[in-house]
Amino acid sequence: MGMSGPAYRLAVTLACLFMTWQSMAQPSVTHTVQRKETAYGIAKAYGVDLNRLLDLNPWAEGGIRKGDVLRIPAQSVATDEIDAPTWPDDARERGDLPREEGGGLERDGVPVGAGMGALGDTVEGVPLGRPVPPTWSLDTLRIAVFLPFYSYRDSLGRQERRLREIATDCAAGIRLALDSGRQMGAHCEVRFLDTGRDTSGQLNCGPRDLVGWGGPVHLAMGPLKRSQFRDVRNWPGMENAVHVALTDLGESLLHGAQGILMPYVSVGQRMKGLAKHVSRMHRGEQVLLLATGDIRNLEAETAFREAWQRLADEDSLLLMQEVEVSSKGLGALRGSLSDVRRNVLVVPGGKANRSLAGVLQTEMQLGDSLDFVLYADEAWRTFEFLDPEMRERIGFTVVDAGGSLPDSSVFGALDSAHFCLARRMADLRSGDAGAYGWMAHDVMRSALGWTAAYGTGWPGRLGAGERLIRPVPEATDGLYRFFWTSSGQADSGLVNGAIRILRQEDFQWLEVGRESVPGRDEDKSAP
Repeated sequence: MGMSGPAYRLAVTLACLFMTWQSMAQPSVTHTVQRKETAYGIAKAYGVDLNRLLDLNPWAEGGIRKGDVLRIPAQSVATDEIDAPTWPDDARERGDLPREEGGGLERDGVPVGAGMGALGDTVEGVPLGRPVPPTWSLDTLRIAVFLPFYSYRDSLGRQERRLREIATDCAAGIRLALDSGRQMGAHCEVRFLDTGRDTSGQLNCGPRDLVGWGGPVHLAMGPLKRSQFRDVRNWPGMENAVHVALTDLGESLLHGAQGILMPYVSVGQRMKGLAKHVSRMHRGEQVLLLATGDIRNLEAETAFREAWQRLADEDSLLLMQEVEVSSKGLGALRGSLSDVRRNVLVVPGGKANRSLAGVLQTEMQLGDSLDFVLYADEAWRTFEFLDPEMRERIGFTVVDAGGSLPDSSVFGALDSAHFCLARRMADLRSGDAGAYGWMAHDVMRSALGWTAAYGTGWPGRLGAGERLIRPVPEATDGLYRFFWTSSGQADSGLVNGAIRILRQEDFQWLEVGRESVPGRDEDKSAP
């Protein structure tokens, strides 16, 4: 039975009076932010949870500055004045400090920083929340950025100018990520080091530039060249750093080098994702693999062939016929086409198939009575001569490495958050930043979130197969996605496994679904 009107109003009035009395009975404490203080440090000093502090002061998630006033959760305050906790000098010897095991900090057997989410959001059933940082040394995260600026050169060649342009883009993206990622809770100390060479051929920076920093480097970015990357990786103080390669230096760089992140998706991984998608869409149909035999396509063709064979071993209804073609003619393909069923064509190769794409387009236009479906590598999207009408008719589909938003999003209307981010990026860059700027921004934000939540040992833990909960949701304002996964070698670094399938519909590129590295679908450590 429901309450009558007067009884209901009386109950509401009593409840309001009780809440008012409760709030007045509890002390109201505020804290004025001082220089170099962080949200995490303040929460720790008052003995309150960081998530609760940010719930009470949501504006602080974007970072705090000297003079800001924070409201301290009243229910956690016992007195009006609380001193920050201090550790005795011999606390570490007595075992009172948080202990580090398996690459992660623990307190009372519970990992520090594995925050499970006060926000209540989930991705694939995995709860998300704010990253709760571990106890940084002196509450400082040391970040070294190695980029070729050639600051000691008066004149530069064409390649050197190009490298400096890329470096300037990366610097703007990194600065933007550091500015928007201050809510991680650690005070960041950043050094930009010039890996350009002087007139004698020597690097403009050296190990001396890391001396007097107060400790080892936690997070490193760059440089852009393989030889320089190997050099700076071996500097004193870089031994345990999480190190991000800003250019595609090849997966071999990761072998036996735990802690390195490669934000690029390999050709083999793209082809595995494409094979998985085609097998799901065309089970029981004949699939035609167009193999050119071109040395530039061999890696992609071999990867698709091997991935399909593994799938076919588990499903007898997966059928594939391999047809040899060339850029000058389709040869045996004409005899393999059917006018009574769909002709499912797969072309694994990339830019080397430009001429083949023109020949294949002509064949499809002449055979307008046939039903075609075409799957190809992301490079085919750049072939401007391909007729949009034809691509629309055949439902042209490509595998994309998650490198950028679809064209319809890039050149169409973007949300206001991305617009504001792009404007800030342009201010930092003094002009529009290129793809390297956005990639550096997004990978820095990802690395900051993981490092803040799990410490610098997280790449090794993910590579060993540990199921870590992703500390931050995937970037919604940037352009790149990152699914950190093992490179397949023991004690090696991590590669990006982000794969998307894009199909042209209504003359726009639309994402068909979320794809991850085959065999890692169940891994909740990636978005």
